[in-house]
Amino acid sequence: MDTKRAPVSTTALIAAIVLALAGIATWIYQLLQGMQVTALGQQVVWGLYIAGFFTAVGAGAGLLALTGLSEFSPLTPIAYRPRLLILALTSFIIGGLFITLDLGSPLTLWRLIIGFRFSSLMTWDFWLLVIATVVTLAYLWVGRGAQAQKGLGALGVLSALAVVVVEGWMLSVLSARPMWSGGLVVVSFLLGATIAGLSLALIGGISVEKVRGWLIAALVLNLVLVLSEVLTGLLSADPRTAEEMRLLVAGSDAPVFWFHLLVGLVLPLALLVMNSALKWAAALAVLGVVAEKVWLLSAGQAKPWLDLPEASYFPSWVEWVAFVGLLALGVLVYLGITSLVKPSPEPKAA
Repeated sequence: MDTKRAPVSTTALIAAIVLALAGIATWIYQLLQGMQVTALGQQVVWGLYIAGFFTAVGAGAGLLALTGLSEFSPLTPIAYRPRLLILALTSFIIGGLFITLDLGSPLTLWRLIIGFRFSSLMTWDFWLLVIATVVTLAYLWVGRGAQAQKGLGALGVLSALAVVVVEGWMLSVLSARPMWSGGLVVVSFLLGATIAGLSLALIGGISVEKVRGWLIAALVLNLVLVLSEVLTGLLSADPRTAEEMRLLVAGSDAPVFWFHLLVGLVLPLALLVMNSALKWAAALAVLGVVAEKVWLLSAGQAKPWLDLPEASYFPSWVEWVAFVGLLALGVLVYLGITSLVKPSPEPKAA
């Protein structure tokens, strides 16, 4: 099977530029008007932006780990390494832009950088993301040849795992949000990173049978995890837990939850099993990861332990336009890095 990338059409390139500019314009509008133009507030402080951040960073971590593991096991040919690392680097860059959007101002991010408050898991998350990005850059620069790079591969796997685990842990230790308590959040983040990373590999043209097989397995595990968690919650003897799950499946968060379940899990699974429309299946799987993060964040903030009224969340038009704009910008960043790196030729058969 020919694995050479098809050239990007002029129409697609123009569309990406227009959408990216619209996203940048919306970000400027948000900076001028303040965070009140979003659907975020005093109680629901994390929404689509942070979901995009978790998904983008998870995808980058998944791609970096896949590349590193391929140094020790034939998951993907070494010749695919540059493209996987460029995809990972692009994902980390877009993740950084998402967190800047979520914080409301680049100045807030700057204060986080220079604060060095390592008692905060958010600070750990930021610096681990920086480390993973530096490892990716070094790996890309040194490892463009066909020789194995086991040392960088091991560093890539470790840094990828660290950033994803810390992000899941960051949610699980927030005692004011009971739905996030327990180790399942970390497991969910690891699965989400695996799904997003493998999906981007397929979208990027890494048409290796093992990638499809691993993605099917990850989607199945995620489906089992979500269904078991929801069913256990609905049947729980704890009235609070049962009410949280009822709101998730039939309340304000239900549309996003069912989108994740049916469009982000079941449909891509069916396409992948039939070995049909793989890139569409992968794109739906990535959207499913975003949807899962949105309902997890929204449901977790709906009924905190504090004596506050029940809250609901659905992204505003500002968040949607900025989100799509950053995705389009990611395409442009990927094309730009690819043109600079000029990876070595890839195999013609997989």
